[in-house]
Amino acid sequence: MAYIKKPPQFIIRSIELEESVSDLLNEYARFADCTPDHVANSALKKALSRDREYRMWRTEQRNAAGGEPNRTTEST
Repeated sequence: MAYIKKPPQFIIRSIELEESVSDLLNEYARFADCTPDHVANSALKKALSRDREYRMWRTEQRNAAGGEPNRTTEST
């Protein structure tokens, strides 16, 4: 097994942010010395993984669909 794993696959998505949130995103990226994209990805992963109701709903949806949801359903 390789020590270095392949980087995750990225897709381009356009979202609208409140101006104050956009400012916070840029400020935090400067603070963390990384890109705003990385900050947004990390913050969303952390926030969604901590949402117990969402995790339960997601599990129910996957079980009802018989496995992993397809990308078009999950990305809407």
